[in-house]
Amino acid sequence: MFRPLIMSCAVLFASTPSTLFAEIYSGPNDTSHAIDGAIAADDERFVGWADVIDSTRTMFGPRGSTSINQTGGFNSLGDLDATEIAAGVSPGYLTVQFAAGISNGAGHDFAVFENGFLFGKNAAGTPGLFAEFAYVDVSTNGTDFARFPSVSLNTGPLPGGFGNNFSPFDVTNVYNLAGKHAAGFGTPFDLDDLSTDPLVSGGLLDLNNIQYVRLFDIPGDGSFTDSRGNPIIDNWMTSGSGGFDFRLGEGLGVGVLNITAVPEPGGLLMLGLAGCVLSLRRTRRRTGVTRTRGKT
Repeated sequence: MFRPLIMSCAVLFASTPSTLFAEIYSGPNDTSHAIDGAIAADDERFVGWADVIDSTRTMFGPRGSTSINQTGGFNSLGDLDATEIAAGVSPGYLTVQFAAGISNGAGHDFAVFENGFLFGKNAAGTPGLFAEFAYVDVSTNGTDFARFPSVSLNTGPLPGGFGNNFSPFDVTNVYNLAGKHAAGFGTPFDLDDLSTDPLVSGGLLDLNNIQYVRLFDIPGDGSFTDSRGNPIIDNWMTSGSGGFDFRLGEGLGVGVLNITAVPEPGGLLMLGLAGCVLSLRRTRRRTGVTRTRGKT
């Protein structure tokens, strides 16, 4: 008599993100996962890509890049050491813009790519990842940014590495953080996750007109937390290119799945003609009033 209840609970747990159960999210190259399956760079669902890094809304942290690369080279956000974290030094961040904005359509709306590589395996045989995570923020006006809620359940790296700085991490315990998928696979984001954000209800964020996506590096020593207060652990500190790495371009940076609707060229022409007609009518009315007053 309890079988239907057990089955319904199993379906709920399989389809609902939760911090109570480990290994429920996608692996580093798992494209079929129901919650947050990776999206390959050549996926036909992409309809646009970020086309510029906004220099006025970008700042590299220590050990990061010293200048912005707009031509497809790496931009490293930089990593913080323990002293810098304790002193409140800001992690690096980078903001991109689009030829047309991102819209809140069906399913995931955009995906973010990084250059993590497969390394080791978890107990279930899923590949681990050399991972450098970043928070993802979005904005309509470039001033007010909303951050995607995230989950990070790892308490340390997988076995087989050399401490936090060079070990694999189990990304099946990670949700809504950029960098959780391997190079060539984007991490998807659904704007529905922000539908209850105060910026939306306050009219400062239009989920059907996202013009900016900001990537905010996470130093992975556990000092920074997910939206539930769990410490976020990733490869830290990293040498060479420190922190989250970003490359601008098609198949590399931020790919758009649902684009902001804009009027077709014919529609724009009709709007222009309608405006001209309305302007002429107003001019005639004003002229008529002037003449009437002149006759009296």
